[in-house]
Amino acid sequence: MKRPFAVTTLLFLVLCLTVWNAIRLYAAIADWDALTEFAPRPGPLYISITASFWTLSGVVLWMALRRRNPRSRSYFAIYVLGYTLWWWADRLLLQITSPNWPFAAGLTVFLLGVITLDLFNKKATSYFRQRETHEQTPTDSNPA
Repeated sequence: MKRPFAVTTLLFLVLCLTVWNAIRLYAAIADWDALTEFAPRPGPLYISITASFWTLSGVVLWMALRRRNPRSRSYFAIYVLGYTLWWWADRLLLQITSPNWPFAAGLTVFLLGVITLDLFNKKATSYFRQRETHEQTPTDSNPA
């Protein structure tokens, strides 16, 4: 079965977040001294730890989606909700407040809506269930 557009969209989103956090990790390591000297709290260690976590979890999720793991939809929901909560906590607690928070909140709600529609898309649901039913059927047509 050809991969539905909704699944391709989810894969693209995971890939974008994973690459973004890999770049954050590389930049934190490459500019460690400058960040230690000039960056406000919590510093490069926090950036490295969070970027490592989101990069590794993104790679695992991307592989689960590519392999049609039946649980990958649940993993994706947990990943997106966790990333959203972390992003807003980081933004509200650790960063200097910026006046564009209504735009960021609106964009967050919009993206969560698109993701929800993609997760519960009929074609995407059947795409992951097809592997599940395929794995349960015996492939040996020659009984012993």
